[in-house]
Amino acid sequence: MPQPDTTAVPTALDPSDPFAQLDDAFLEAYAARQRAVLDRMGPAVAHVDDSLYLRIGGRREVGPARTCLYHQLKTICHVPLALQSILGDEGGELDDAARGRLVELARRAEVADGALAEAGFDPEQLVRQRRLLDASRGFIAEVLQAGGVTAVTLIGFLRAQMDDIRANIADAARDQLHTMHATFSAWVAEMTPEQWSQLRVVVGSGHMDRTGNLAAQYFSLALGDRWEGRFEREDEDPARRRVITSEGATDEESAFALLATSVFDTRTSNAFFGEESRMGRDVLADAGERELVAMFGRQPEAPT
Repeated sequence: MPQPDTTAVPTALDPSDPFAQLDDAFLEAYAARQRAVLDRMGPAVAHVDDSLYLRIGGRREVGPARTCLYHQLKTICHVPLALQSILGDEGGELDDAARGRLVELARRAEVADGALAEAGFDPEQLVRQRRLLDASRGFIAEVLQAGGVTAVTLIGFLRAQMDDIRANIADAARDQLHTMHATFSAWVAEMTPEQWSQLRVVVGSGHMDRTGNLAAQYFSLALGDRWEGRFEREDEDPARRRVITSEGATDEESAFALLATSVFDTRTSNAFFGEESRMGRDVLADAGERELVAMFGRQPEAPT
């Protein structure tokens, strides 16, 4: 087998290269087909950040997916996480940068504490937020006075907050689920049976998609797709094609473009491979697997 040339040279095709221009023809055709698929697609819902978007029959609707309470609960949970971020996993002596961040975090926590009463928490939630902020501010004071912290002390503090953090997480999940359900149910009530059968959903994520995505769980259950609860993860199963998730769908337009791409890729998979889900895998995956076996002498391990 010939050895590759390791000289550092550009490998991307120049725009004037005939091969680049030929590929441009594909990209232009693909983009045009994507737009055509989206224009002719049935009802579609996108969840991006705090909003749900509906496109149906040529019109666009927007509704809430979360309320302000969701963010308030999440923010208070982030205070202990900020402490762990500043102090690190192993603890140790404070440097000037860490000391400055702790002082500023304590200042902002104090300001937020003064705003709790007007934030709309119920009595139980209010007590919980004060307890989390007071504990965090007290811990900051201790660390600043000691000039550092041990890993054992830091982990002990974080674990001691977990009951309150879990309660906030539960309330935030409840807020999002019931807010989404109210918005989505109002839209569904006006759909015909045909529109309902055609409905697709894309869930956008600003970070790496995580197993058990809350919105994906909700829509999988609401649309009657397979539902695996908190263990659910995007996969290639055609039975789950009504709900897709992606970290690349960061706004309304990119979310609906992704949905069109998913629909068209299914058609491409059937046309070329005779396998509906084939484009759900890297097109190089199968050939790459065979080559890696030849290179390293190991077989892939099937998931358990």
